[in-house]
Amino acid sequence: MKKLLVGVASVALALSLSACSGSPTEGTSGSSGSTKIALIAKANASDYWTMVKNGAMAAGTDLGVEVSFNGPDTESEGDKQLNQLQSAVNDKPAGIGFAPQDSAQDGAPAILDQAKADGIPVVAFDTPLNASDVPITTVASDNSGIGAQAAEELAKLIGSTGEVAIVAHGETGTAAARRDGFKTWIQKNAPNITIVDVQNGESDPAKSRDKAQGILQAHPNLVGFFGTDDDSTIAIADEVKSKGMNTKVVGVDASPDVLTLITSGEIDGIVTQNPYNIGYKTVQILVEASKGTQPSSKTIVSESVWVTKDNMNSDEVKKVLGDS
Repeated sequence: MKKLLVGVASVALALSLSACSGSPTEGTSGSSGSTKIALIAKANASDYWTMVKNGAMAAGTDLGVEVSFNGPDTESEGDKQLNQLQSAVNDKPAGIGFAPQDSAQDGAPAILDQAKADGIPVVAFDTPLNASDVPITTVASDNSGIGAQAAEELAKLIGSTGEVAIVAHGETGTAAARRDGFKTWIQKNAPNITIVDVQNGESDPAKSRDKAQGILQAHPNLVGFFGTDDDSTIAIADEVKSKGMNTKVVGVDASPDVLTLITSGEIDGIVTQNPYNIGYKTVQILVEASKGTQPSSKTIVSESVWVTKDNMNSDEVKKVLGDS
């Protein structure tokens, strides 16, 4: 496995586009006369989704289109997200980007069938949409690879031996892919490491901290802990610190609070995605599709890197964090 880049193909290569036959889709214009692109995210209130939004809005500015970005307050409001998706389809924009919540996976396909019937191209972003072939591509990180790399780096930190645990941010989608990527790597490569518990914090800070607290109380000899998103990783780090334990903490996603905890040494390292790039590429692909050009790949992999206190100011890491 590469030490920094996660994924089997770079975004630059994956974004090569091939023209498709047929007439371009006619998108709805906004009040300013610009083409409208609608993105429905998993949530609209976290640092991660703010960075996705920033990338999407930048793409809108660069490409001269009007971008709307919406999402529920939390990642556990599937019904609300489906209502937002339905509203977006009803507006008949030039393209729709959709990052499905776990609880929206079952209801989304029927709504997106309507989008397809109306000639609206759809791109899934951050998380693949199960049981639907409507999305023309999925822009996301290699989430299984992210979990595997976190496992590999944690194994190095703990000398490839001892008890470890996981707090995930869900049970399907990206959470499951990262969780299972972590577990599979440990099982195949680290026979002296035992995963003693896996809990679901539901991407909720309070719930994640309760889960972390329970695991640490039940396993006082825990040497390593993995969180599958920023909320779970921060919760784990807070609990480890409050108990004065030496448990190594690794996770996923580089929110400002996570970076602060890396700097202070409370988080040992994280695999961070490039949320800005995910938002930007989603809009870019939808604009091309609205003109009749389809992406050449059904999956577009966005780069991710391993970040520690020692490398967080390197040019490579700063580029992915959006600091250069």
